[in-house]
Amino acid sequence: MEEIKLRAQKIIVSLNPEAKRKRLEEIHKESQSPNFWKDNERASILMKEMASVQKELGKVEKINSLLKSGDLGEAENLLSELEVYAYLSGPFDRGAAIVSIHSGQGGVEAMDWTSMLFRMYCRLGERRKWTLEVFEETIGEEAGLKSVSFTVKGEFAYGYLKNEAGVHRLVRQSPFNADSLRQTSFALVEVLPEIEKDIETDIREDDLDWEFYRASSHGGQNVQKVSSAVRLIHKPTGIVTTAQTERFQEQNR
Repeated sequence: MEEIKLRAQKIIVSLNPEAKRKRLEEIHKESQSPNFWKDNERASILMKEMASVQKELGKVEKINSLLKSGDLGEAENLLSELEVYAYLSGPFDRGAAIVSIHSGQGGVEAMDWTSMLFRMYCRLGERRKWTLEVFEETIGEEAGLKSVSFTVKGEFAYGYLKNEAGVHRLVRQSPFNADSLRQTSFALVEVLPEIEKDIETDIREDDLDWEFYRASSHGGQNVQKVSSAVRLIHKPTGIVTTAQTERFQEQNR
């Protein structure tokens, strides 16, 4: 009993419920303004934050009640849920994630490995009831994927996925090797948080380099014959982003 109480106390202190209640009051006060819904996007973000904070505070209140009543079994189960809130408490952990997977050294085997990783994240999304939306996909000529980029929307999506970033290695007897030799292949996974709040940035048009090319993903005749895919390069930083899932160049742009 004492052990569970100490564990609960430690987690609750780390969650700082008093600060959360203060934040809840701030949002509630702002939501009473007659101009609140004039900025639909900001209002939606704040209401989403309010719901999340209310949910967390509700769990804190419930666990205090369970400990007082001596219901240790349910209290311990709820503690495990609260630990997620405590450990994934970064500024973007509760929000959506943007994931990109790129095949590396290993040829067709690496492309197949990239496809396997993508399917793995899709299965994880299904289990956690997240929503995945692909916005860039480059199919391998023989098998697998050269690259794929997608958003993952759902509670704690970025928090759970952020540690997936890095190089992933697969060692196996390759089905694409005529001699069935053991082969090592690599894929790079990049994970970024999706920023909901507006951040003002000054990007000069001169710093942008637009490139147009033929898409290699599925998409019908127009995608195959017309330069519908778009690549945007920010020259000062070297950041590159691509889009080719839509049939028309303007939609991808």
